[in-house]
Amino acid sequence: MSDFVDVTEPTRLLRAPAAPGEYSQGPILDVFNNCGDLASPTYWVMEACNAVFGFNPLDEVIQWFAGDWESFAKCGDIWDQLGRAVEAVSGNIGSGNRTLDSTWDGRAADAAYTYFHTCAAKLEEIRDEFGKLRTEYDHLAHSAYSTAEAINGFLSGIIDGLLITAIEMAAGTALSWTGAGAVVGYGLAALEIADMLRLWGQATEAIGNVQGIVNGAVGAVETIGATLYGTISEFTKIGEYDHPNPAI
Repeated sequence: MSDFVDVTEPTRLLRAPAAPGEYSQGPILDVFNNCGDLASPTYWVMEACNAVFGFNPLDEVIQWFAGDWESFAKCGDIWDQLGRAVEAVSGNIGSGNRTLDSTWDGRAADAAYTYFHTCAAKLEEIRDEFGKLRTEYDHLAHSAYSTAEAINGFLSGIIDGLLITAIEMAAGTALSWTGAGAVVGYGLAALEIADMLRLWGQATEAIGNVQGIVNGAVGAVETIGATLYGTISEFTKIGEYDHPNPAI
């Protein structure tokens, strides 16, 4: 029995999961930390916000991105580790099977070889599915963070526009008695509003794109999960031990 030595210790391949580099900077919502002017708007900024959107853009964005995306990102690393561990178990079984085959002959030996060979092959299939899961989780987590960074840029532009619009609206109101002052103030505000609507359109388009990625990933993960369940269920159907003596 001393010849049956594991090629790899599977548990050594398991460790605490690591998040992708961008998530190491903190939660994804930290990306929007510089949007304080939208979090605590002044009176005129709120007036401008209501005039342009009728809602607070930051609230809408945070509602979509709320959740522990960093933990989700770590799942990709976990799937990868599980895949490597399963691959190690498969390698150990394959190595032991070759050792067994070199020292044992006959019908029982052939049946045992087939059983362990099939078992190792099933584990390889599971390893492949874990790899697919890792790809889906990594892609979705990276897409969410990249989209958040892009939307942060759009929100920054919107904040600048709201601040300018707030000043111009206040100026237009304060100088409304002059007529010309109101026209200039509200006219400049209209230009800023058009630009803010353009930026918000780009932000919602980015959210729509990543929502499409989420929907696709959900479908892919469900398919992978079903395949994994089927493969694991088939372990009990690999084959039966067929001894030459029917009484045994």
